[in-house]
Amino acid sequence: MKPGHEKLVERMGGRKNQFDIIRFVAASLVVVTHAYAISLGHEDTEPFMLVSSGQSTLGYLAVLVFFVTSGFLITMSFDRASSLVYFLKARILRIFPALLIIVLFTVFLLGPLMTSMDVREYLSQQETYHYLRAIALWPMPYEMPGVFEGNVNQAIVNGSLWTLAYEFLFYLVVAMLGIMGILKKRVLIVTLFVITVLLSNFSLPIGGQTVELFSAFSSGMIFYLYRKEIPYHGGLALISLVILGLTVQFGEFTIAFPIFGGYLTFYLAYMKSNHLFKFGKYGDFSYGIYIYGYPIQQVVTKQFGGSMDPYVNFLISYPIILLFAYLSWHIVEKRSLKWKHRKVGLLKERNSRSASLAQTK
Repeated sequence: MKPGHEKLVERMGGRKNQFDIIRFVAASLVVVTHAYAISLGHEDTEPFMLVSSGQSTLGYLAVLVFFVTSGFLITMSFDRASSLVYFLKARILRIFPALLIIVLFTVFLLGPLMTSMDVREYLSQQETYHYLRAIALWPMPYEMPGVFEGNVNQAIVNGSLWTLAYEFLFYLVVAMLGIMGILKKRVLIVTLFVITVLLSNFSLPIGGQTVELFSAFSSGMIFYLYRKEIPYHGGLALISLVILGLTVQFGEFTIAFPIFGGYLTFYLAYMKSNHLFKFGKYGDFSYGIYIYGYPIQQVVTKQFGGSMDPYVNFLISYPIILLFAYLSWHIVEKRSLKWKHRKVGLLKERNSRSASLAQTK
């Protein structure tokens, strides 16, 4: 292979990649943006919002990175899964156990501590238990009775969870496309991506957010499906960075990101660095940072009278968020993921009996 002719697939061997640190940084950027929304009640002065003339915040940029990488990794997961059941079990175990814990924590611990009501009154409110619907992802509730009352952003308990419904929906889309054999017809996925890009140019009254997020997700799918043809080249990464810079300045950043941001993301993800390869050895904390960040930042803001400087909010909140993310990974997420390799219930018993019968024959 001539220098400079390397393909993306050649960088994908083994487990050495930078996805852990990319997701970690992305989740941390969400915390930065939420520091503005929670502390000031708006994101108007958030750094990337100013730089991009209102096109995107750092948090939304991070969400696009999440969906691009997710489209790539989830398509890879389906391609390599031993069965549809295994694929779906792995996806459910990645999202729902930690989600269940954060929702129960929010309703039965955080709520009673942060509500302006008497605890008995809070626990007697029907709206308190409506928040448990967040476990099902849809419709996503955002308020609890009296919780964070007095904060400048008092209406939202956890503003991060809204993306999880889209994430899981897109998992199911990958499974459906795989079952139908459409994933093997790559041109159809490209067509689907082009349609979403074109639709994202219009201000759709319904489904606009879905289209924009699926544009990023389907871009990741394409990068995986065409991994054997896509060059891995620093020059293309630099061109992608320049184009993104131009769109930040002149417009259409969110439309350009799935293509050029996607290339830049996967270039960085498979960049060789022995030091960065070891980043995830202590755990994958990105999901914990993402789901615990918002309510913790709300608690900090409440202790400062309901509003505060966003930089102070970040500096105080972030170490606490990291602690909760660490605990979430080691106590809940890592242990839950082990179950994807286990056979349970009747299936396990049936396999055991079959093995016994085979040995007696």
